[in-house]
Amino acid sequence: MDAATIIESESRELIRRRGLDVRADQLEPLIREVVADYEHRSAKGEVPVLRDADTMVAEVAARIGGFGPLQEMLDDPEIEEIWLNSPLLRA
Repeated sequence: MDAATIIESESRELIRRRGLDVRADQLEPLIREVVADYEHRSAKGEVPVLRDADTMVAEVAARIGGFGPLQEMLDDPEIEEIWLNSPLLRA
């Protein structure tokens, strides 16, 4: 499994254990907590190395509380339209 998948899974589990609603003000600190634990395990060689913690926090937050890979485009004020094809069509 890649780092993002591991961190997302562990973040979702922590949300369930704590009985939290997924709100933006709670989500980022929780993911940062999971990322810190992940980096500690990574230093021991237990999981793959994480390249950029801040990018990972944003990516996992978008996966859990946002619109996944679309979130970055939705947040960009320069982007006016997003066109989606059928899931069967690949560019």
